Amino acid sequence: MFFDWNHILTPIATIAFELIYLGVIIGAITVVILDNGYPVKTIAWVLVLAFLPFVGLIFYFFFGRNIHRQRIISRKSYNRLLKKPMAEYLAQNASEIPEEYNRLIQFFQNTNQSFPFDGNRVEIYTDGFTKMQVLIRELQKAKHHIHIEYYLIEDDPVGRSVRDVLIEKAKQGVEVRFIYDDVGCWTLKDSFLKEMRDVGIEIKAFLEVHFPLLTSKVNYRNHRKIVVIDGCVGFIGGMNLAERYVNGLSWGLWRDMHIFIEGKAVHGLQTAFLLDWYFVSRTLITSFEYFPRIKPCGSILAQIVTADPIGQWKEIMQGLILAISGAKKYFYMQTPYFLPTDPVLIAIQTAALSGVD
Repeated sequence: MFFDWNHILTPIATIAFELIYLGVIIGAITVVILDNGYPVKTIAWVLVLAFLPFVGLIFYFFFGRNIHRQRIISRKSYNRLLKKPMAEYLAQNASEIPEEYNRLIQFFQNTNQSFPFDGNRVEIYTDGFTKMQVLIRELQKAKHHIHIEYYLIEDDPVGRSVRDVLIEKAKQGVEVRFIYDDVGCWTLKDSFLKEMRDVGIEIKAFLEVHFPLLTSKVNYRNHRKIVVIDGCVGFIGGMNLAERYVNGLSWGLWRDMHIFIEGKAVHGLQTAFLLDWYFVSRTLITSFEYFPRIKPCGSILAQIVTADPIGQWKEIMQGLILAISGAKKYFYMQTPYFLPTDPVLIAIQTAALSGVD
């Protein structure tokens, strides 16, 4: 007597596969519920996994996983890094903070451990040509260190002009550390970076992605544009290191903005860079030589605020809502990407309906 094992094993294998797959889906839904703190997002992913199980599982693996719980730096190390700007903050005279800004400044200080510093000089640039002229000029003045972090740098006249200055300063003995985003610089050739590494420039990629379509890291990018020179001069804004930010594209230029800062507020930029440097290199830099004492060089009170996917609060969004709700006459905003969350949109609508320009 012969048994037809195919007829017996096929149903068993099918049932086993279905049970395993059902277990995976239930497990994924459980992870979504436990991992996400936002009800709307949680419900959306549960529905996707329930009604599009196979496709939904793939999408969740690449784009839905939450990295908020990943601790990138210990509290002890974080406090060591904050000790330097905090010392400078406590040493300064009590600043005259306008009453209308007091709540906003206090909010950022409590949620972001961001300190307001007085005596700064600030310049705002809305064209890439001026920004690049000033950036090159200040880089050439560097004597101790240059910390530079960009989402995008291209092998074009603009990118090469910055690279050449960095190489020149490194040859003079200036410490140069450079962070670039691995997705933003996906097309940048290794030879471009090799020329910098060969002269001793320390270069790190933010969240390296070897296969962009096969990893959830592609969804977490670093769009910061930070430059810190000798701990007392800095740049921050929206312009990357590419020729199109100077000359535009075939259809023309677009509105963008970059800010030059000289003064104690640069310590906030330095802290942001060094946190990112620790993340990409696992090297914690806390020496006072990166946070020099700076004499007042202007009259601007400035506070550097950062945000990232792992923080407890949504500092930027909450700060916007607080600023909008506190506006009495007008509220003007500039952003290249106007995709407001519902709370921000409601705050804008409420302000407009109450007579705020």
